Amino acid sequence: MYELDKAAFGHFLAQLRREKGMTQKELAATLYVSDKAVSKWERGLSVPDISLLVPLAEQLNVTVAELLQGRRVEEEQRFTREETEDLIRKALTFSAEPPERRQARTKKYLPVYVICCVLGVAEALAVWAAGLADIEGALALLIIGVVFGVVYGAYAMFWMAETLPRYYDENRICNFAQGAFHIHIPGIYYNNRNWKHVLRAFRVWSMVSLVLVPPCTAGAVFVERVTGWQVWGAVLVVYIASLFGAIVIPAKRFE
Repeated sequence: MYELDKAAFGHFLAQLRREKGMTQKELAATLYVSDKAVSKWERGLSVPDISLLVPLAEQLNVTVAELLQGRRVEEEQRFTREETEDLIRKALTFSAEPPERRQARTKKYLPVYVICCVLGVAEALAVWAAGLADIEGALALLIIGVVFGVVYGAYAMFWMAETLPRYYDENRICNFAQGAFHIHIPGIYYNNRNWKHVLRAFRVWSMVSLVLVPPCTAGAVFVERVTGWQVWGAVLVVYIASLFGAIVIPAKRFE
């Protein structure tokens, strides 16, 4: 009853874009999305993220209500209580991420994630079985590296928002929180210009660290046994520094 008419929405969107003399690519650039996404909206194959409704309406000089209705509304016209409720419910059908995009994301990253998880866990078990994680702190490093990579790697790959709400572009915000994931680094600000680069770097880091922590831990323990030098702490420092680097470098570069 309250489902958005995707075909009407797409037809109206295409009409407004042409009236503005904009190409799909130009409209996409103002919203920090791909022109393929705009094409899908106009063909009724998907709908925009709910956070894009207001900026999309502003770009096309219409109201959000008109976008949801798929038609222009005369200024003097007033919505009844039932029509207003209907519009609100339609807006709520705009998921944080369209199902099509979520499916495409899963299809793209699942093979890489599974391979890295299998390798990382197998390496960790091999290191533990070989007795190369029995030095104080080394076992904790091994567990943290694998668990963090598996859990937060999955979160970054499949669930973390790929588009930030518009207020991130209008303000200098150095905090991001979604579910159990929190990022807060003073002086590092996030917006839709740098977020996709931060997210990509974090995904790469989570998978690479998952695979590299076990052999690096084993190597550190072996060196300590041979030389007496405690080097697993250096592995921990590099691990933490690389995590900050994966976030800070792309965030500052594309800010």
